[in-house]
Amino acid sequence: MNPCYHDHQGHPNYEVGPTTSLSGTRLIHLHMLRVKSQLLVDELFQGIPMQITTTSSRVSFRVAQELIALDKIVDERELTSEILDKHIEDVLQHRVKIGLDDAGFQLGQIYLINRYYCSAWKNFKQAWKDHKDWRARYQMGAMLYDNLVDVDELKNYGNPQTEGCKIFEEIVQLPFGPDEPTGQRELVYAAAFNLGRAYYQGHGYYPSTDKAIEYFKMAANNGDPKASILAQTALGYIYSEPEKRDLDQAFYWHSEACGNGSVESQAALGIMYLYGLGVKQDWSSALLCLSEAADRGSLYAKASLAYFYYKRKMYTNAAFIASKIAFSAENDEPTIETDGVKNFQKRARAMACFLYARCLDQGLGVVQDKPLAQRLYSEAIRYDLALSARYERMVQHDEL
Repeated sequence: MNPCYHDHQGHPNYEVGPTTSLSGTRLIHLHMLRVKSQLLVDELFQGIPMQITTTSSRVSFRVAQELIALDKIVDERELTSEILDKHIEDVLQHRVKIGLDDAGFQLGQIYLINRYYCSAWKNFKQAWKDHKDWRARYQMGAMLYDNLVDVDELKNYGNPQTEGCKIFEEIVQLPFGPDEPTGQRELVYAAAFNLGRAYYQGHGYYPSTDKAIEYFKMAANNGDPKASILAQTALGYIYSEPEKRDLDQAFYWHSEACGNGSVESQAALGIMYLYGLGVKQDWSSALLCLSEAADRGSLYAKASLAYFYYKRKMYTNAAFIASKIAFSAENDEPTIETDGVKNFQKRARAMACFLYARCLDQGLGVVQDKPLAQRLYSEAIRYDLALSARYERMVQHDEL
């Protein structure tokens, strides 16, 4: 069994990597519907697999007829993905005018994707007013919380973060089941995650780790896949922090998130195995988790791999990995895109710069180059002073 996906026990009292991965204020917005080249919009929210030939054909025919009526094409055979990309807003605007339920929300999504926030807000607000579309209501909450609403519109609200949270409070009370609208379950769990973030960060509500845990656990209950995974990872970090430290729980939640696809949690598990945090120390499992997370784009996992190899005295491997990170431009190194990943970048680069500097300074696995080593020590300090100081203390005690 892959060690990144099952539970173990252990109780060392240390901190697991960076604990700031819940910072940043952007919330989960509903998945940005690919309403452009793949759209063929009609059954998009009805749960019908779009690959079914008859369904796709019928939807294409309807879109073609609408474009013909709008004088955008003259024959249905002209309909291509490029034509659809160009005129989908025209189609949706026409549907809004004739009162189709989904059209306002879908048009709002188009505008939100393209960062036309005023138009997005207008359509979401109208979709909520006319059709009580809870998806549109959710997006209103997210836009308020993220300050994406026009200044004049904000005059109708008090604190936009608080108002956004109030909308999420409404949504988490919604029922879901076979008799409820498709996707309502996902809305509830996504709103719960956003409330967890709000309570954790103290944006919109007074900070409360207990309330954050309550909502994160609600969101972690396998509702909306994205919200559930993010909530599981968040719980892993919360239980690694001093206030609520419980490394068994941290390992459990990171394991859950990793099993569901979280690269961040996979990297965290590698660190836990590496140091024996919440689990028996297991360098083989650490290597497996860190290697897989690194392959999937985690820069922090790559830097941790360099540390792993250095501690195992595999200096050539350590120097090779660390040098690639140290000398890559900050926007060149491919990384995963998550809410927390940016908080790992500077620490990962600090680790890489210091480790490669150490190799150069001592001639470990590379040709000795003390001037370059000094330059990289300075770079490590620039990226993360605290980590560099800790590594320097380890050097002084012959631990690194």
